[in-house]
Amino acid sequence: MKKKLLAVLSCLFALPTLAQDVKPAESKKMEWFDDAKLGIFIHWRIYAVDGISESWSFFNNYISHDNYLKQLDGFTAEKYNPQEWASLIKESGAKYTVITSKHHDGIALWDSKGKSGLTTVKDAMAKQDVLSPFVAAIKKQGLKTGLYYSLPDWSHPDYNIKTRTQKRYIVQEDTKRWGAFVDFYQTQLKELSQQFKPDLLWFDGDWEHSSEEWKAEQSLALLRKYNPNIIINSRLNHHGDYETPEQGIPVVRPQSRYWELCYTMNDSWGYHPFDRKYKTPNMIIRTLVDCISMGGNLLLDIGPKADGTIPEEQVAILKELGTWTSKYKEAVYGTRA
Repeated sequence: MKKKLLAVLSCLFALPTLAQDVKPAESKKMEWFDDAKLGIFIHWRIYAVDGISESWSFFNNYISHDNYLKQLDGFTAEKYNPQEWASLIKESGAKYTVITSKHHDGIALWDSKGKSGLTTVKDAMAKQDVLSPFVAAIKKQGLKTGLYYSLPDWSHPDYNIKTRTQKRYIVQEDTKRWGAFVDFYQTQLKELSQQFKPDLLWFDGDWEHSSEEWKAEQSLALLRKYNPNIIINSRLNHHGDYETPEQGIPVVRPQSRYWELCYTMNDSWGYHPFDRKYKTPNMIIRTLVDCISMGGNLLLDIGPKADGTIPEEQVAILKELGTWTSKYKEAVYGTRA
């Protein structure tokens, strides 16, 4: 099987490049991303406490917002070992990682000073900044640092939207309030840039407002002020550097020169104790091969528990993946299709 996979890789890498040309400066900035092929996505949030569906559980009215936030009392991180996480990620063969610094629920994993924002430091049972030690451990392992950041904040008073059925205020009719929220989220971007110096910023949730309302250009300028070579995904109303399809391998190669498939190990992004529908290591390896063959990366997701441990099934998959990537590294890293 492994010999066949290697042969497939060799043949696929010989295919002509179909994606659009890029400028030399952009190509240089994107080189490490293009070489990496494999990253690890981490969805670690309070929804791991009850094992429910991320921030969408309250947004879609499956649970009240108040009951969702009660999970803060169960987010202990008592067995959290960021060094072990970083070591496992490196063992998997991944060259970068992307962790949810803040999801749509608005809870920051670091000690954010953004006005009226929720954090694990002041609001969760853990009472700690869980992002800083992880970023430090990742950098120590020589891996690239990616931070996921949700533009919507369904818990912030100036965003004022908690459910899909709640009537939204019109931005043009309350510019002061919307301006206060934009200031809040850009303050958090500044914090992330200054404190963690990320190599990659992974936005999400841009669909809720226009590029002009998000002040996307201003946010890009802010990020590039601190790191001119920062890589940004396309979820800032297509102002970024690469596309991010989810869960399914594209039928045809994406038009963007750079792209990345974000992909769960089972059917869930976060920790769900009853979701046992794990993909086999072989299926995940084949998915990685398919991504590489079309010039893309695989961003494989894990969902740690509320205590900070990674489920055994996920650890086993990462280790199997690491065995394969180590054996066939010459056919994986730094290749072009």
